[in-house]
Formats: sequence, C-alpha cells, structure tokens
Amino acid sequence: MMKHTAQQSRSLTIPISELSYWSRKRIAKVIFLLDLALIITLLHLVSGCSSPSPHRIQAHFESEPQASTVIKGKLSAHSQDRLPVGLALVLHADFSEAPLALTEATWPQFAARVNQKVQGLMPVSMKEVVRLEEIPSGDRVSLLKGMGENSPIEMVLVVLPSGKEVKGPAQFDVLPEVGTLNGHQTENHATVELGLLDLNSGRLLLQAQGNSYATLEQLDTPLGSNRYPRVRGSAMTNPIFPEENRALGTLRMVALEEALDQAVMKLAEKWHDSQGGLTLSESSQVGAES
Repeated sequence: MMKHTAQQSRSLTIPISELSYWSRKRIAKVIFLLDLALIITLLHLVSGCSSPSPHRIQAHFESEPQASTVIKGKLSAHSQDRLPVGLALVLHADFSEAPLALTEATWPQFAARVNQKVQGLMPVSMKEVVRLEEIPSGDRVSLLKGMGENSPIEMVLVVLPSGKEVKGPAQFDVLPEVGTLNGHQTENHATVELGLLDLNSGRLLLQAQGNSYATLEQLDTPLGSNRYPRVRGSAMTNPIFPEENRALGTLRMVALEEALDQAVMKLAEKWHDSQGGLTLSESSQVGAES
C-alpha cells in the first residue's frame, strides 16, 4: 500500500524541464503581466503622492471680500462694451514636476487659446500679454503695474500651468503576424490655475483650476507604423499620431489645453454666479455680442 502511494506521488511530480514550450511561454507571460501590474500600481501611487499642489494662486493672493460687488460693477453681463484686461502667463519650472509644454515657440499660441476661450464666455478683451517667471503677488505685484499704459486695464488674468509625468513599460499590438512589441506608456497630468485680479487692489476676484491628463504610447524601437506613437487626451474621442520627435511635446500640449478648457469653464461658471445665475448659453451670447 505504501509502495503504491509513493509511485502515485512520483507520477504527479512534473519537473520544470519536462514542461512543453507553450507551457513555459504561458508561465513567462503570466509573470510578465503580474510584474507589469505591480509597476503600474506603484507608478500610480507615486503619481498620486506627487501631484501638483492645488490652488497656489489662491494661496499667493488675498481674496477680495466684496468680489461680487466689484465684478458686477466692472464686469457686468449687461455692459455694452468688453472690459479691457491683461493676461499674465506664469512659466516657472519650479512649479511643475515635469517639463513644461510651453516653450519660446509655443507659449504665444497657448496665450491666444486662453484669449479665445475666455472671450467666448466672458465680456472681456485681452489687451496685453506678459510672460512672467514668478507669481506676481506681494512685492512682485509691481510686475503687473506696467500693464495698461497704452489702454486702461483694471483686471489681470493670471495663468499658472504645471504638470507631472509618469512613465512605465508596456506591450503593444502592431500586426497579427508580428504579435506584441515592447514599448512604454507615458501619462502627463496637467493643471492650469486661473486667477482674475483687481489690478488696483492686487486682490483676487475669481479663481478656478482645471486638471486633465493625456497618455502617450510609444515603441522602444520606432517602426514605420501608422499606429505609434499614439497620443490620447482624457477628453478626446480619437487619438493623435504625432511624429516620433514631437510625441512628448504633443502629449504635454494636449493635456495642458484640456486642463485650460476645464479651468476656463469653471471660471465662467463662477462669474455666472456673480451675475445672478446666468446660464452658460446666456453667457456665451453675452461674450459673442459684446
């Protein structure tokens, strides 16, 4: 009886060397997937702990206690004219945990987008644009005092972009006959903070923050493929397929523009509330007709 049990036990033991090729391949794939899931989980934990600090504009400026009264007096929805305002775009690497999407070549284009989005929802007209490396608060508010020399400016919209990136390994399908190839996925999380300042008092009238992210899928060894690199924004229906050398820049700009659109929408909603609860469509008509 004991002998029979021993033989049965030996028959259930299969050395690793005797496993078939496909069995070993399946085991290797399972191990890779488990490792990949662990890496992605750790990356998301790290990214959550290192996200950009929110509401930095609010922390740098004193809020105007009578903001609603000031806005109704200077930025009324019933005004026949647009209010001249300035735009201060703050670009400082220390505010961002990832390289800024805005460069010498791209920041004017981003400023134009800010102008277009804000003017579409609020009765303002951007008369001057300045690029700063510091938040113009406290003693540095003098950085804004030069604005309005050519035209009267009573308010300034401060724009503070920032972001962070998370990168990890990935495998992508290329063609059925090729199978999967090694690559990496990069996530860019962008934040855009907006603050509408009363230039005379230096106090904050309105503030809003938008957050968004975009992903870049890229092969470790670039191929002549029309599927990679691939960039997809969180609000995009269809992905973008940039050139290899423009992939990272495209990723950062997509996330930044989506965060801007969200921030402008929130800023307009707060302005609506100060006007007695205008609907978004009514506000858009005001912005278009002014």
